[in-house]
Amino acid sequence: MAVPSQAAASIPLAARPASAADPPPVDPPPVDTIYRRYFLAGIAVILTAGATWGAYLLWRICFAGSFTGISIHHVNAHGHAQIFGWVGLFMMGFAYQMFPRFWKTRLLAPRLAAATFLAMLVGLVMCTLAMPFPGQRWAPPTALAGGLITVAAAAVFAGQLVATFRRSTANLQPWSAFALAALMWFVIQAGFSTWHTWNLMTAGTQGELLWYLATYQAVLRDVQIHGLALFMILGVSMHMVPGLLRTRPTPRCAGWTALGALSLAVVAESVLFVAYRWTGNHWLATGLMLPWVMLAVGVALVAGPWRLWRRPRVSDRSIKFIRAAYLWLAISLVMLMLLPAHHLLSGLPFSHAYYGAIRHAITVGFISLMIMGMAAKIVPSLNGVGRRTLSGLWGPFILVNTGCLLRVSLQSLTDWHDTAFMLVGVSGVLEVAGLAWWSAHLLAIMWRGRHTAAMADERPDHAVTPARLASHHIVADVVHWHPQTIDVLVALGFTPVRSRLLRRTLARRVTLAQAAMIGRIPLADLLAALNQAIDAPPVEGLPSCSSGCAPCHCAAKRESASASGEPMGAHQ
Repeated sequence: MAVPSQAAASIPLAARPASAADPPPVDPPPVDTIYRRYFLAGIAVILTAGATWGAYLLWRICFAGSFTGISIHHVNAHGHAQIFGWVGLFMMGFAYQMFPRFWKTRLLAPRLAAATFLAMLVGLVMCTLAMPFPGQRWAPPTALAGGLITVAAAAVFAGQLVATFRRSTANLQPWSAFALAALMWFVIQAGFSTWHTWNLMTAGTQGELLWYLATYQAVLRDVQIHGLALFMILGVSMHMVPGLLRTRPTPRCAGWTALGALSLAVVAESVLFVAYRWTGNHWLATGLMLPWVMLAVGVALVAGPWRLWRRPRVSDRSIKFIRAAYLWLAISLVMLMLLPAHHLLSGLPFSHAYYGAIRHAITVGFISLMIMGMAAKIVPSLNGVGRRTLSGLWGPFILVNTGCLLRVSLQSLTDWHDTAFMLVGVSGVLEVAGLAWWSAHLLAIMWRGRHTAAMADERPDHAVTPARLASHHIVADVVHWHPQTIDVLVALGFTPVRSRLLRRTLARRVTLAQAAMIGRIPLADLLAALNQAIDAPPVEGLPSCSSGCAPCHCAAKRESASASGEPMGAHQ
């Protein structure tokens, strides 16, 4: 949310300045590092029951020569681990860590985040272990109990973030509405998944099992992928991608229109499919094309203004992941709309291979690449690791994209050529290798971050305290030189500086100019407020501006103009 240019005048500068005898601000450790346990657990899941188990199942499909040649219960257990363990845990860790900061507030009841993590992990393990064994007496009750625990964890997580947003002073922007809608889909799909799993595991006959599978499986995946994952990623992208790429943001009107179109599309495709299955009316199935088109239109309204097809103006290793992810999203939506054409050309009433290829394009191509790209961006920042010391992650990027390309193309070709089964298994190996490479890199960064934070206070600071603060000064240095500036920064919305841990890590990599850009605050106002707080002397020889503002504010304007490359007249 943009801060008016008069914001600096409203800061309580008359408050008692902090002195050396003042106690340091109280840190909330669970909030500062809560993302780590979620990310670490997500990595553990993707390298075991997620991608690795999926690659094993894919090889079994290859040897069987059919995508229906393995147990659906094994496939669903793998899918459950992917949705709740890979997507869910990373989403929860990111939201807990970043959303309160985006909304410029503190997380409500932060200790609940640790309890929610434990509940989600326990429920996930119970379901994943029990789902492959529907014939065992212990399995269905265990899966049901795990599902209910997962529903409770999702509800607490969603309620906690909704309450945090309502407590903040942030206005409801389209990106926040997308994120809050994703929380709703998270709870809905958790309950739906529990009900669906129970029905599949307790089906009395093969016919009953197939009916539940054919009627509700596709709807569940639509809610999980088009509802939960797509809404959350679009919301976060609306907030972060324009700043990262230095491109146009999504217009407010387009954002609200896209939210309405996508919400209606997810509801419509779910209701139409279930109605088709209940009635057998093929006209209802034909009507699915409308919500599929609405999905494409909604995504275009959000991402179109970013012009991802153009060469980016900045160099950042996460950008290639984001651009490739949205390309895969477009491919999956085009393939979805071509589903009737594929059935017509192949002569099949329904193609498990082609439909699975569509799902893989959006789950691995879009969702997984976005997780990889966003984590590659925020984890180094949260751990105080400089960008120049990081690798470009080209290896994981090429492996995952190559694996996804092989999987989507070869799996679609199996409807015509059985020889494609001989090669499609390689795709899973490539994807697992890329994810393992990326995971090892992320783990190394978090390990370095722990040592950086632990040793930060022991490193001597040889910097000379300047008489005035300028745009190039580091936030961590500013609060070290002048502790009273913490109150100023917090008043302007930079709440992370309350935390000693984040001052040791994230704030060591951010200049005042970058902080102003991140917080969408005029650099002139930020510098004026900080220099006034430290009683900085006026710049000698600097004339007062025609509007009669204070010399420090004129100096700040000159700093702002210098940083942006604009002439001074542009600010008058």
